[in-house]
Amino acid sequence: MAHEEPSFSAWLRSSDIQSSIRKCQEIFNSGIFSSNNISSPMFEPAVIAVLINLNDLLAKSNKDGLRINFVDEVAQADKIKDVTDLVRECRNAACHIGSGEHLFEGLGKFTFNVVSGYMPTAFDLNGVKLGCDFADDIAIYYGEKRIYLRRHLLIALESVTKNYPPAN
Repeated sequence: MAHEEPSFSAWLRSSDIQSSIRKCQEIFNSGIFSSNNISSPMFEPAVIAVLINLNDLLAKSNKDGLRINFVDEVAQADKIKDVTDLVRECRNAACHIGSGEHLFEGLGKFTFNVVSGYMPTAFDLNGVKLGCDFADDIAIYYGEKRIYLRRHLLIALESVTKNYPPAN
């Protein structure tokens, strides 16, 4: 009987992983993440669903010794050393509305601000310029944290998916 638990537990974990991968892929493939849809009422929930599922995938991958740790375009800070940390911190901000995760130091709350396409100075917060540095991407801000849809979320998803191929 005790022998069955680990394999059932492993099956459940594998099912959760594949389900999270599938959910993220379906959201990316839905077309919601186009520049035309940033004003859609479904855009923010789609981002949050990807953050929740991808955060879980990245945490499991890290636990398995397969951390996704690229730093391209990741603004490093105390709690953020790589993309895994960035996704976690943005997920925390998205899921905990009343937390301090939305604060922009000294300026107040800055929550789910979206910039599509190359506009590096879309926002000017007392001389601090924020925006999107790429014509082919969409930047989302939670407080001081900027996460890109393609350069961070999509590439992290593609990377973690390689760690967990579907069982045949």
